[in-house]
Amino acid sequence: MRVFQTFQAFQSQSTRTTPVSRLTIVCLADALGALRKQMFIDLTALGLRATHVSITRRNDRDEASATVTLDCPLASRASLTSLVMRLSGERSVRRVVWSDDSTRRALADAMPAHA
Repeated sequence: MRVFQTFQAFQSQSTRTTPVSRLTIVCLADALGALRKQMFIDLTALGLRATHVSITRRNDRDEASATVTLDCPLASRASLTSLVMRLSGERSVRRVVWSDDSTRRALADAMPAHA
């Protein structure tokens, strides 16, 4: 059964036509709710669909992060870049990290294979 599930996962990844992007925002914990709400309003306005969201809170630093995985067609990259730049300018935001399929593939190709 596990082999079949692995095959299904591999098959669905190889036929994907829309590139996947991941957007992570690290901010003050108190601001996460408002930032997340605004981010989803902006993503919806851009026609981008979130496929997964992960929230992490760090009490020792009073910080939180939201990582959003989304389908981002090549035609929408400029709009997503503008959104990332705007979010980076928010006072409560500490860091914004954005990566996409091509970035992850380039990093994986650059890493040496281990035996």
